[in-house]
Amino acid sequence: MAPSGNPFRQSIRVLTLFVRSQFIIAGIEMILYAVGFAIARVPWWPLFAVVGGFCSFIPGVGSLIFLALISIALLFTHRDWTSFAVTFGVWLSVQALEGFVLQPVLLGKPLGLRALPVFLALIAGSLLFGPLGFILAVPVLAVANVFWRYFSDKQAERSPRKQRARQ
Repeated sequence: MAPSGNPFRQSIRVLTLFVRSQFIIAGIEMILYAVGFAIARVPWWPLFAVVGGFCSFIPGVGSLIFLALISIALLFTHRDWTSFAVTFGVWLSVQALEGFVLQPVLLGKPLGLRALPVFLALIAGSLLFGPLGFILAVPVLAVANVFWRYFSDKQAERSPRKQRARQ
């Protein structure tokens, strides 16, 4: 994240980056689910691919809600255990790709966030503000990080060591 003289402008840039990255992740997940579920012969696979992509906007539990919907659909269409296993394998593969590749590359590095603060923010947001806090925890943390860096840089500029070094 490049430093900026205006933390409000930088915050808007970070939030725009966050939203754009979430849409990219949702789109990639939709495509992966569509291909995987078509191969696994999941009923209504195009619909479930779109629902799976949109569920990725809900951090943490969105993928579990989606897995429950897929499982219910497979139960009502009387599929065998092989269909369940292949569908679960597709879901698990997409989740692993999202968690280990897409999220760190598209969100972690550009926003300057580490895994532990994000995890703690998700817990604190959900405990303090419920589901809404869970959804908004990462963008709020990213904006707080912008302001933290801005004020840290300002404090470092005012430190006595730097002033003595200038003289």
